[in-house]
Amino acid sequence: MRRAGVAVALALVACGNRAAPAPSSEPPVAARPAAPAKGTVVTTSFRSDALGVDKDVVVYLPAGYDANPTKRWPVIYYLHGLTGDETNWTKLGKLDEAADALGLGAIIVMPDGDNSFYVDASATPDYAACMKDGSGLFIPTQPKAKTCVRAARYETYVVRDLVGWVDRTYRTIPAREARGIAGLSMGGYGALVLGMRHPDAFAVVASHSGVDALLYGGPYPYEQGKVTLITDPKLWARALPELAAWMRGIYGDDLATWQAHDPAVLARQLAPGKLALYLDCGTEDDFKLDNGMRYLHDELVERGIEHEYYLGPGRHNFTFWKERVPHSLAFFQKHLEAAR
Repeated sequence: MRRAGVAVALALVACGNRAAPAPSSEPPVAARPAAPAKGTVVTTSFRSDALGVDKDVVVYLPAGYDANPTKRWPVIYYLHGLTGDETNWTKLGKLDEAADALGLGAIIVMPDGDNSFYVDASATPDYAACMKDGSGLFIPTQPKAKTCVRAARYETYVVRDLVGWVDRTYRTIPAREARGIAGLSMGGYGALVLGMRHPDAFAVVASHSGVDALLYGGPYPYEQGKVTLITDPKLWARALPELAAWMRGIYGDDLATWQAHDPAVLARQLAPGKLALYLDCGTEDDFKLDNGMRYLHDELVERGIEHEYYLGPGRHNFTFWKERVPHSLAFFQKHLEAAR
């Protein structure tokens, strides 16, 4: 028994004298950053007098919109491209996720612009024929109930009907200083044209891979000082023959009408400081729109009009646009901040 007691005593002493374990050399596990607050995406519709039909629209309401019932917000309009629709920006471009990550303090409105180039067209559609067999549509197999209109006044639809409806429906800051417009491809073109033609309605404009110079005729690749411009709309078919008939249905054959809707021409009448402008395009753009963007960029530089400009690797697709969307959103966040 004595031996057993000594053994236990020795064991207790050994435990008491055991060296403390060395501190771990691994850094402590960092706390996970809080997930960004999420906004809300809603799909609704409204009546457009300019088109004579109801149109669908997707709206992003920023985080905090519901929790602050007296707060008013800036608004950014994002326009889709040719053959696209109002769902493209969220489904393919993940615009809502980019806005959440940025903590964007603005409402984003994404309307259905059909294949209109966001222009009040010279031709009047035949609504009955369109509803019957798709006559007059760029793609006759598109859903007729969604795409046929009684009048093709898409500039008026966006600037008057849509903006007015948004300001009546949501808690906006109803002033140009708190309103921006952006788009991709056809929508980038539309954003530039609507912004430049209506600087009383919009203060900030962004174009992703837009048709930034409607009458650009070459050279390809672009060379400063050597640009030729199309002076006969019938010759526009040489650039994109598959679009020629459609474009002439929108603009007609009057050169003055084309010039009145050409961002590179409109830029010559733009006063410095009137609009905050953002441009980007990929160097491998499938339609070589980077050439027109470079031309518009040089026109803006020559006239002392400040703007943000990016030309880098990328094609005419959502791989490029998803990467650039955070940049245009940040541009809007910066320039619309003063209006909040």
